[in-house]
Amino acid sequence: MNYIRVLDEIFKQFNGPKFSTKFWDGSEYCYGSGSSKTFTLVFEDERTVQRLLAQGSLGFGEVYMEGKLRVEGDLEAYLKLRHQFKHVRRSLRLIFATFLSSRSIPRDRKDQIAQHYDLGNDFFQMILDHETMSYSAGRYETGAESLAVAQQRKFALVGQWLNLPAGASILDLGFGWGGFAQYAAKNMQWHVTGYTLSNAQLEYCQKLVKTSGLEKLVSFEYRDMVEDLPSTQFDGIVMIESIEHVGQKRLPHFFEQLHKTLKPGAPLVLQLTGRYKPRPVDRWTLKYVFPGGYLPAKEELLIAATGAGFSVEEFRDDTTDYVVTMTEWIKNLESNRENIERRFDQSFYRLWDLWMHGAKVAFEINSMNLFRVRLKRPS
Repeated sequence: MNYIRVLDEIFKQFNGPKFSTKFWDGSEYCYGSGSSKTFTLVFEDERTVQRLLAQGSLGFGEVYMEGKLRVEGDLEAYLKLRHQFKHVRRSLRLIFATFLSSRSIPRDRKDQIAQHYDLGNDFFQMILDHETMSYSAGRYETGAESLAVAQQRKFALVGQWLNLPAGASILDLGFGWGGFAQYAAKNMQWHVTGYTLSNAQLEYCQKLVKTSGLEKLVSFEYRDMVEDLPSTQFDGIVMIESIEHVGQKRLPHFFEQLHKTLKPGAPLVLQLTGRYKPRPVDRWTLKYVFPGGYLPAKEELLIAATGAGFSVEEFRDDTTDYVVTMTEWIKNLESNRENIERRFDQSFYRLWDLWMHGAKVAFEINSMNLFRVRLKRPS
């Protein structure tokens, strides 16, 4: 099978900015239009093409991490082009090439354990702002704010939506590196209880509480937020980009448990990465970045919430905030490339480089969205 000819057939179907492909035999092909190329795809060998055909996003992600497929030039321009692949006309040659590739490249086992890196807090300190260590989208008003200021504005918005008096009890599910809990205790004098399943985050946050002198207001626990919610009722619950770990099938039951954990009349504030139409997370992201994750669709999220007895007070699409946030994280990632490759390796850096640019593109084209939702348990 001539796999160069197969790819040529695919890429000829795209109209857009000029790009090219280079192959192991020295040949090069150009596509699109314009005076200069936006990127060049460099394929190391025939097996790289087979993995793309047989494994889709998983194959692409892995050959990119391994350096067997390189993108010289604008990576995001290629990632935007990849979103058009679902519209490719499948000729008999392409169908046969995919069949042959699937026979020669073993399928990724469904029960394979997702690869985890023991990242450590030092890695995320190279990506996130040092003031809040917030691993979620900030809130931008002008787009020119620093990342740290945008994160503080996000915390302020959550605080406004909770709208509770000093001394209120708040449950922070999936508290990350404790940025919101610290903000709520210092600025609102709220009592915050946080749950996590990350030992690294727990250790970091426990030290943060001690050094900040917040032991009387903030407590963190290693506890499953989905399976082990408390019988105690709280004045408010916050989930800042942690509901994505609940899973599609468990959403209705989870909201029922949240309803029980809130006092009558109490608010539930969510910030999440979601979609407008249900779609599974791609296989590469599930394996390497987001094991077991699911991005809730707007309709299924609101149906689960209202079905459990919540009223919807406010729903906002603030996707542009994530585009700006991802841009800042990418700058931090790229400026720390040497440190990251020294601490881990080149494959690890390429993994995060691909994921961050891919996420930014997905937000730009509305394949993923940032939702902010204020719910209430009726009195």
